[in-house]
Amino acid sequence: MSDRPTLEELQDRIQREITHFGGVLPERVAIAWDGYIAGLLEWSLITPSEHSKLSDMLPEIPDNPVMAIFLGRE
Repeated sequence: MSDRPTLEELQDRIQREITHFGGVLPERVAIAWDGYIAGLLEWSLITPSEHSKLSDMLPEIPDNPVMAIFLGRE
C-alpha cells in the first residue's frame, strides 16, 4: 500500500471486516473504522466523496462519538 490509500483498498479492507464478522460489523468495530476514515479525511488522504462512500459501508451508529470528536463540542 502506498502512503495514500486508494478508495478501492479501503473498500476492500472494510469488506473483509464485514465478511469476517458474518455480514454485520459490531458497533465497536464500526466506530473504529469511522474514526479511522474521519482521520484520513481530516489529513486530506481521502476526499469528502470517498469518505461518504466508505461511511456508507458502515452500519448506523447511534450516538456516534466520532462525529462529535471530528466536529468538536461546544
